[in-house]
Amino acid sequence: MSPASRIAQELSAAKQAWHDGNEGKARVCARRAVAVAAESWSASRGEPTRQADAMAYLRRIQQQEMFPLPVRQAAERLTTAVTRRHDAAFTTDPISDASLIISHLAAVTSSERPSSGRTPRVTTPESGPEARGERHRMLIVLIMGVSGAGKTTIGRRLAEVLGWRFVEGDDLHPAANIEKMRSGHPLTDADRRPWLERLQVTIVEQVRINQPAVIACSVLKATYRTIVEEGGGPCVRLVYLKGRADFIRQRLTARRGHFMRPELLDSQLAILEEPADALVIDAALPPDDIVLQIRRSLAI
Repeated sequence: MSPASRIAQELSAAKQAWHDGNEGKARVCARRAVAVAAESWSASRGEPTRQADAMAYLRRIQQQEMFPLPVRQAAERLTTAVTRRHDAAFTTDPISDASLIISHLAAVTSSERPSSGRTPRVTTPESGPEARGERHRMLIVLIMGVSGAGKTTIGRRLAEVLGWRFVEGDDLHPAANIEKMRSGHPLTDADRRPWLERLQVTIVEQVRINQPAVIACSVLKATYRTIVEEGGGPCVRLVYLKGRADFIRQRLTARRGHFMRPELLDSQLAILEEPADALVIDAALPPDDIVLQIRRSLAI
């Protein structure tokens, strides 16, 4: 079984255990997922690897300043879960902590791997080989979540900070889709297909011309993400803005002039398949904090 499959398997088991109320098993599975990712990361650096020792890898991440603070804090939470006092509450669930660490390790591994000739690198004056060596092989940051999670706000702000192109996924919907949502009817998979294909073409074109971009789009199902990311490969990083339903509903109710009506939120939540391979961030955080966390976690 490949490392990616093992990670997905452990995260899936962690999610199920967390859903069932088995916190201990959820944390064990989350730590195992991190260990597999850390083992692959070590191997990519030419370091000798041994059978995955989850706690040892987590302690190493905590102790090394090469890792961004949010990643080290996530590793600390996963480590201290074994010996914490019963009155010491956690601020995030183990799946979110594990996903953050795994996403960062994957980003670093990709940026350090020599170019194969198939994956373009950013070569702008500000971030080309002269300025940053081979750091930037990530060309697309895909920000996903339900309507009202803040995808556009965060995407625009991140793109402005990075000097990258911003693409609003809603702009790629056919007119018929916009009218259908405006009238309060949820889209079907058949409705979404041309939209997903337009997103996929956009990503492929950005990679082809070697131009980095931040793209905001819902892509709530795993099958949607598969279509959209096809052709982008390791150039794409996924950020999931996760929020409570009541918080998102409140945002949608207060929003004016958008075609997405608040009553359609339930249909989005019904089809939402949370990604196992994304950087997961609380949508309720201030926008600047979210942008900073994305930059630190993805090393951009």
